[in-house]
Amino acid sequence: MADPKRQLAEKYSLDNRYANFGEVIRKITVNGFRGIDGLEIEMTYPILAISGLNGAGKSTIGQICLSGYKKPEDVERAYKRYYVRDFFPASAADPNPFKPDASVIFHYETDDKDVPQELTVKRNEKEWSGYKRQPHRKCFYVGFTVYIPKVERKDLSIYRGSSFALTDQRPIPDATKLKVGRILGQQYDELHFQGIRHGRKEAELGIASRFGASYSENNMGFGEGRTFYTVDLLESAPDKSLFVIEEPETSLHEHAEHELAKYLIDVCNRKQHQIILTTHSDRILNALPAEARLMLFRDANGVSSYEGLSSTRARSVLSFGAQRDLIVFVEDDFASLLLSEMIRRIDRGLLTSLNIEPVGDTKAVRNAVKLMDKIGKNSLAVRDADTGESPKEKLYSFPGAMPPEKEVYQSASVKQMALDEFGLDIDNTLVLRDVTDHHRFTECLAAEASLNEDYFKTLAINCYLDEIGEAAYSGLIRTIQSVV
Repeated sequence: MADPKRQLAEKYSLDNRYANFGEVIRKITVNGFRGIDGLEIEMTYPILAISGLNGAGKSTIGQICLSGYKKPEDVERAYKRYYVRDFFPASAADPNPFKPDASVIFHYETDDKDVPQELTVKRNEKEWSGYKRQPHRKCFYVGFTVYIPKVERKDLSIYRGSSFALTDQRPIPDATKLKVGRILGQQYDELHFQGIRHGRKEAELGIASRFGASYSENNMGFGEGRTFYTVDLLESAPDKSLFVIEEPETSLHEHAEHELAKYLIDVCNRKQHQIILTTHSDRILNALPAEARLMLFRDANGVSSYEGLSSTRARSVLSFGAQRDLIVFVEDDFASLLLSEMIRRIDRGLLTSLNIEPVGDTKAVRNAVKLMDKIGKNSLAVRDADTGESPKEKLYSFPGAMPPEKEVYQSASVKQMALDEFGLDIDNTLVLRDVTDHHRFTECLAAEASLNEDYFKTLAINCYLDEIGEAAYSGLIRTIQSVV
């Protein structure tokens, strides 16, 4: 079965992007907004999940992008387009939310991938200029006030509940119902919106049915109601719309957060939306590919961006930097265990002086070291052998020529151990199960041998280290020792 993340990446490649997604935003450069100056963000995936500590500027980026399009000429009157002034109001309390010369440079895709359309929206005395040449696109902002439980506001469905009249129903397609249910872990018999009226006031009320009972959104939890609203909006919006969503994980349980991220990939594959979201959820970020993740970090010098890192990883990185002498970044848990076992064999005490932190792909590893340099914390990285070293950037490599999983499971001694101890033919199993992604080798092999994954990979790693000998990795350990 094709990987939806890879399918989406292929559709969004520069060669295919304009044909599939139209005039999406390729890149923005932000100058002079809420302490952000000279920040350039390139959107290499149709979903951009922005993480970071509170106050880093996540919402600012999404709000600015909403002001990047004209209102489509054929949309209904009720639709309101967004302008910079909608999100950065000046007042006596906030006299300078932007600098006098604030600007945003937008780059949009065109039918020539080498010549994107460049457009600058800037402050011109008392007004903003640059809107006239913008492309047309429908934009949606799913902030915290877009969905507020009706019991928390003076909604006619609550305060006029005994006297409002029912009007037309708006049905929800079965496919949308299934998607909402999959995210929330619920099985719905029916979902629809019920029109209501009291005097001249009209509204719409979400209705759900399951287990033979029917209830309105007045009796839904916030997470259920907001998910219902958001999925309906994503499904009913015109294809190739722009969505900016604030912290969609709010009031969702952990499994729902993961399923929501999978759904966002799915809806972008089908409807070619561009989605920018802010989040503190590592479960959402981990379900997205590294190119969809961006972390913002603010200090006295302004705001910097780091691709591939999540907010939870950043917080752990920052706290570990305060507690230990050295942080060593690796790509994943397998690499973390491999390095730990290498160190344990040569200098067991060294493990108490450092933290080994898995942070993602090679780009995320590089950016993690850059972040530590920025805040003055001691760090280095050990990457997969096929990536190569760059000592000047404090980037080192595992021994061999392939990713660690391949080095370990293609080792002759590991293959023999697996066959002798568990009757497991590694090569044959991977071929029969059609597993080519090395990140899934342990999962597949451990399942075939009916073993715990951690136990199996620990056995394999130590067998591999016995085979290659300490001389193969002692230089790497000496490098780590030299900077602690």
